[in-house]
Amino acid sequence: MRTHATLGPMLLLAVAGGCGQGGFVPPEPAFLPADTTFHVGPYLGHATQTRAAIGWETLIAGDTRVEWGPDADHGRVAVGAEGSLHQVVLEGLSPGRRYHYRACSAGVCSGDLTLDAAPPPGTDFRFGVYADCQDNPDTHRQVVDQLVAEGVSLAVVAGDTVSDGSIRAQYKERFFDPARRFAQVRPRYAAVGNHDRKDFEVAAFRDYNIFPEDPGVPQAETSYSFTYGDAFFLVFDDTLDHFDFFFPLAEGSAPPLWVWLQEQAASEAARRARWRFAFAHYPPASNCYEDGHEYGMPESAVKEYVLPLLRANGFQAYFAGHIHCYERFDFEGLLAITTGGGGGGLDDQARCDDDLPEARVQRCVHHATIVELGQDEARVRARAIDGQLLEELVLRPDGSHEPAAPGR
Repeated sequence: MRTHATLGPMLLLAVAGGCGQGGFVPPEPAFLPADTTFHVGPYLGHATQTRAAIGWETLIAGDTRVEWGPDADHGRVAVGAEGSLHQVVLEGLSPGRRYHYRACSAGVCSGDLTLDAAPPPGTDFRFGVYADCQDNPDTHRQVVDQLVAEGVSLAVVAGDTVSDGSIRAQYKERFFDPARRFAQVRPRYAAVGNHDRKDFEVAAFRDYNIFPEDPGVPQAETSYSFTYGDAFFLVFDDTLDHFDFFFPLAEGSAPPLWVWLQEQAASEAARRARWRFAFAHYPPASNCYEDGHEYGMPESAVKEYVLPLLRANGFQAYFAGHIHCYERFDFEGLLAITTGGGGGGLDDQARCDDDLPEARVQRCVHHATIVELGQDEARVRARAIDGQLLEELVLRPDGSHEPAAPGR
């Protein structure tokens, strides 16, 4: 087990409790190192207005304890099961409030860290999206730096968090280590990608991540939904298509995940939200590959089933990965963005010439996509790791969108 060590200064951007209502207020910066006390983590899992999950891993088994409170004196303790993979849920948080915590096991504790409870409706915030971290942790770290610089409150990774999900060590090396400084203070959600699903059970993905569990899906924590502020997030596993669990195969068929997806898209939580976004690994199309290419991507199923369902239920955008580029599409008014620039080897832009009528923008660079939510509009920015702005969009609650005016 490693003891706490500093790796040099880093920029941590966080939203103070309650700020931003009625207009975005830039987060207060604080300069802290990534905490390396434990083998993996600590990292945040699912966070609501009243609860927050924290996880970490040690090399030897020990007790599981989190000391936490409104300031660095902590004052409260939450206890979990003994073991080497530690998970604790803090209860009784107040919406939008910042808390301090430190994770402890076998007599060793992390440094003092912070987390923010999810904000109440009416609070503007930013979230980040990227995908396909795969086999380049150094590039993945630079992508996460984009999230830090933009001050996002949470992130969603649209699949392929590692290269081979059956190799447990890759989750530390390629998913958690590059994002330590972000994940220790901000929740990071993820969809399952085909590289994560190198074995049917996606065991390590489910062991490490702490996501909402729903009995209506074939595998817990691989398809789920949650609300954050005024936004409803629907994250689902479309790689299950290869096992005949997802899309209807014949008239009248009702695979459990498809039934669940329809229920979630039309749910009361989705209807109450001002903003509705869906995330999965496979995109509905690509300018780089035709439908049914050698990767086995079920583009037509996403296009034929998912996008009409989202459009009918007032979703403003669908985010995906799998293609290692930034691609934007307009499917009958529904914004679809592929943001697969999280670290994997880039696709060759020279071969991306299918010229699909729905295609609008296509750039093969490592990048992150940032969504800044307000009450009347959202700003969607794709930015490369070298700082270049790939594009910026204005997105409205009715789903209409267009490129942002230059200079705004």
